[in-house]
Amino acid sequence: MADWAYSVYGRQDVIRNRVPVGLTIGNFDGMHLGHQFVIETLRQFANGLPLAALTFDPHPSSILSPSQAKLVIEPVSERVRLMLSMGLDAVVVQKFTHDFSRLTADQFVFDYLAAEFSIAKAVIGFDFCYGSERSGNWQHFQAAASVAGFAARRAEPCLVEGQPVSSSRIRAAVHSGDFELAARLLGRPFTLHGVVVKGDQRGRLMGFPTANLGIDHENPLLPAHGVYAVEVIFEGESNVRLGVMNCGVRPTISSGLRLQVETHVFDFSGDLYGRKISFIPRSFIRTEKKFSNLEQLKEQIQSDSDAAMKFFGV
Repeated sequence: MADWAYSVYGRQDVIRNRVPVGLTIGNFDGMHLGHQFVIETLRQFANGLPLAALTFDPHPSSILSPSQAKLVIEPVSERVRLMLSMGLDAVVVQKFTHDFSRLTADQFVFDYLAAEFSIAKAVIGFDFCYGSERSGNWQHFQAAASVAGFAARRAEPCLVEGQPVSSSRIRAAVHSGDFELAARLLGRPFTLHGVVVKGDQRGRLMGFPTANLGIDHENPLLPAHGVYAVEVIFEGESNVRLGVMNCGVRPTISSGLRLQVETHVFDFSGDLYGRKISFIPRSFIRTEKKFSNLEQLKEQIQSDSDAAMKFFGV
């Protein structure tokens, strides 16, 4: 038996003890309404069996075509949390590597899925493909499942505004600043997660201290460079704070032009370093631009803050 490099979250005993499960398979990179519909289809099809999901990390595109890697909507830790919160008993995160990508469609089903997991029933999304060159599709999966001894079902597409919900639609909505559409497709607000890291303290010196978001995963989906009205949630707190966020390279004060995501949180003072924090962009205010001096930048930040407060009706 191959030594597959995967981690199990939730009820590890279900997987380790090879309990017969209902399994769904996919990237689930956004855990959007379409992914949620796949899980709900599994729940109904499994008819009381323990429920498990198999997902992959990193996103296969980052291994197969690094220069065109898909931007990650949710880090794997958040995807696991969301799946478990939907009532899945276990989530298996398979490390995606070049070797794993070379499995044929037959090898993926017979040598990996059927050999490694005790599958009674399985559900895949309507457009899920697998195996080298994405050669495995629903027709192959259905036929292979019957040989491998488990029942298979394909989830229908989940439609919003007449089109299937997809991660590419969400990426396009976020890039265009249409956060309302992104939320309708996700079933929750689009959110940036991370830990507050130390910046250069320039904002504090200008009277606008900022929380700098340290994002710990590759290729995160970010809004277009610019300034946004945002809601802010500190880990462990239920109340929502308000702020103004800059996503960009800060051309006025930065010589290295390094991408940063930082937010001035209104009516807050204190040390946030090392705390987990979430930014929820709600409205685009302006594009990022370079000012001739810090005084002009300071005036613009005040104007941006006023615009954000006006958006929130404060």
